[in-house]
Amino acid sequence: MALFGTDGIRGRFPEPPMDLNTATELGRALRARIGDAPLLLARDTRESGPALAKAVARGAGGEVLDLGVLPTPAASALVAEGWGAAAVVITASHNPWHDNGLKVLGPGGVKLSDADEAALEREMSAPRPLNAPPLRRAPCDGERAYERLVIERAPAPWRLRGVKIALDAANGAAARTAPSILRALGVELTVIGDAPDGKNINEGVGAVHPEALAEVVRATGSAVGIALDGDGDRCQLIDADGQLVDGDALLLLLARAPGVVGTVMSNAALERALLGRGLGFARAAVGDRYVAEELSRRGWRVGGEPSGHVLLAEGFPTGDGLLTALFALADGVDLKERLRGFRPDPQALLAVPVARKAPLDTMPALAAVEAEARAAGVSRVLLRYSGTEPKLRVMVEAPELGLAESWARRLASAAEAALSS
Repeated sequence: MALFGTDGIRGRFPEPPMDLNTATELGRALRARIGDAPLLLARDTRESGPALAKAVARGAGGEVLDLGVLPTPAASALVAEGWGAAAVVITASHNPWHDNGLKVLGPGGVKLSDADEAALEREMSAPRPLNAPPLRRAPCDGERAYERLVIERAPAPWRLRGVKIALDAANGAAARTAPSILRALGVELTVIGDAPDGKNINEGVGAVHPEALAEVVRATGSAVGIALDGDGDRCQLIDADGQLVDGDALLLLLARAPGVVGTVMSNAALERALLGRGLGFARAAVGDRYVAEELSRRGWRVGGEPSGHVLLAEGFPTGDGLLTALFALADGVDLKERLRGFRPDPQALLAVPVARKAPLDTMPALAAVEAEARAAGVSRVLLRYSGTEPKLRVMVEAPELGLAESWARRLASAAEAALSS
């Protein structure tokens, strides 16, 4: 089974592959790739983070710059600024605290390609003794450097001066930096999710639980709410009425000529809205690195996923939730007015636990149910395996929510029967 999934190596700590041995071998393999150049380390607020960081550093040896708790985009930005040749970010993003992960950023701060990940995995599995050069930990202040870079890239930051904004930092990696940046921009700020304790990351807060922020927005009369995830690379926005602005609407707020890259999960309404504005639209596979590849191929400036993970040509090599929000708000904080007329097609999403990940095109019973769904009026069906969990994702779009939900359930039942053993 491959170590690397959609977004690095991920699992429950300390069970393999998310154990100290894997972290040490990753450090060793990276040192073999980057030579004597510095390796950056960053982590979110999970209690297993420090131990995993020490294991990576032990395997790598040589010069290691430990940035401490910082968002994934901070490590990406600092690699791009020349602080090191690569980085490992120890995070499981939006997952619960007991999970953790190892994200690898290569030269320029970008995520590795499939081919690079495969080569790194081969190096990790090679039977070589650990022979890392003596570890040298270099002092650095990555937090201040990252905050400066975000403020420098923020478009028209003066427009937010005095604006009431509510922030949810998910008790995660951006719990210190995001409030500091917004206050430096003169925002009148209310903050939740800024008291991490090692186990409360994403727990009832953050981009995966935006309902907590919605209540704060309504209670404080804030103009907008910004919810980040555990490693700070994506966001969800809340309008002044406490309504969620989902990732597709977020891309519409950010849309720039000549077009926008979404994914196979992007709602069909986004495509129609962009085409109606004379802009192009393209779909990539799920995963921000695939969005990045499509953006690079087309030379476009904005792309992202419905989760709120957005890539901006004017931003960092990986997505940055707070910077995404700053770009989205640069043209105005009245999100309800700016999105007037945009109505996503009803969509049903289900996750089916699976015992195996057999090729979907080898299951005729599942294909038959999908054909029935389309004949019944369903407009889009997407079945795909999770890259980080033993689950099959089922997505159905239809003119009516009830129709989407009923066929999503039928597809999920068929998938469960086919993949339960």
